[in-house]
Order: sequence, then structure tokens, then C-alpha cells
Amino acid sequence: MNSIALQAGFKDAVTDAQQVFRSLLKVMSEPGVIEQLDQAGALETLCPAGFSTCLALLDSTTRIWLAESFNSDSVSKNLSFHTGCHLTRDLSEADFVLCRADQLPALDQLKLGSAEYPDRGCTLLVQVAQLSDMALPGATQLTLQGPGIPDQRSLSVVSLPTTLISYLTARPDPFPLGLDIVLLADNVATAIPRTTRVEVN
Repeated sequence: MNSIALQAGFKDAVTDAQQVFRSLLKVMSEPGVIEQLDQAGALETLCPAGFSTCLALLDSTTRIWLAESFNSDSVSKNLSFHTGCHLTRDLSEADFVLCRADQLPALDQLKLGSAEYPDRGCTLLVQVAQLSDMALPGATQLTLQGPGIPDQRSLSVVSLPTTLISYLTARPDPFPLGLDIVLLADNVATAIPRTTRVEVN
């Protein structure tokens, strides 16, 4: 690994991975629910929830595209070492995209899946400043509706980019095609899958 220091991943690889995976299943099946993910620490600028999510979701069959803020030797080599994932600079082939809110890639270049295999669409992992189910100062206030949500659910996100807001409210991709989105902030995560309808309050 040359001079790049490897950082510890999960303390208990099996138990922690199972816990994180269960939490991610919960936020995907109950959009807007916020779960704590701190089984792994921060990795450079990648928050604990982001590193934990990568450790649980990535493996040797997945390709990930890293935005500039995460495209460092330390992050890429640690992710490759711990998960066996493949790094790609081609957005169109990425299974996962990891980015900060202010470095969102062109969404129209990402895989959307197909009618036969909608699960082959890209999952967008976006690190934002803050997440809460309560109103936060300076945040974008979202109302979510759809499968997994009784009536509606409120979500407050600080630093949510306008491009992503436009995508979520317009939903330009014909269902079941589309992007699944996981929002990460410090040691918490939530999800807005392609089945969720989003309104800005």
C-alpha cells in the first residue's frame, strides 16, 4: 500500500456490517427515517456514516465513482483494501457515486437501471452538512410521501444542492428507472429512494 496508511474499518467486521446493513435497509424501506451509523470512524473528509455505509455496501462486484473531495489516495486505497470495490472515473458505469453536496456530478450521466433490472441503477451517496426530522436553521425542508411512509414524513437537510432538489421534485426518469439517494451527515443517514415523492416546503 506504499506510504498510504490503512485505517481501521469495523471493529467487529461481521456484527458491525450486519448492523449497518440493517440500518440502511430500514432507511431505504422507510424513507426519511434517520438512523445512526457510527460503527466506523471518519476517513479523512468522509464522515463516519459515509465510511460505515461504504464498508457495508461495497464489495468486489461494485464500482464506485469518487467526487474530488473523496478522490484521494487515502480514501480510495482504504475503500479498495477493506471492501475490494473497483474505482471508476466513468460515471456511466458506476454502481455507487460518493460525493459531497457541493460536488454533485451530472445526474444525467448516471446509470438508471432498466425496466427488467431496476436494481442496476446507481445509488448516490451524498454527504451533507446536517440532517434532522426537525426544522434546522438554513435547511431545505422536505415533505416525503410514498411507499414506506404513513401519510407523510418531514426531513430537514442543510446544504442540499439545488440540482438534487430539482431532480427529487421533478422525478424525470420513468419508473421503475431512477436513482436511489442516501444522505449522510456526521454519524447519521437517511434515504430517498426512487419511489418517494418529494415536495419542498
